[in-house]
Amino acid sequence: MNKLSDENWVSIKKEGLPELKEVSITNFSSVYKSNEVLIQTKRGERFVAYCEKEVYANKRWVDEIKWFVYGTGGRKMRVMSNVVAWMELPEKYKGE
Repeated sequence: MNKLSDENWVSIKKEGLPELKEVSITNFSSVYKSNEVLIQTKRGERFVAYCEKEVYANKRWVDEIKWFVYGTGGRKMRVMSNVVAWMELPEKYKGE
């Protein structure tokens, strides 16, 4: 299997998160969500996942960033390991 080139990866520490779009807003907080991307965790695991960021109106609370994957039967599952990098997904195979 081909190794993924480092030049394709975006470091979260250096370059940040993928583009986020607002999906909900309340008096309490706003939630932003990214499209699905390929992520790599600190432990070397790779998943197709998306990011959610909750920005709280009350600045006493720290904004939350969480990553999620889809498990068996489409169940939403949180990525528990630290995400260190991400990359855009390639185009889907269209067949012959």
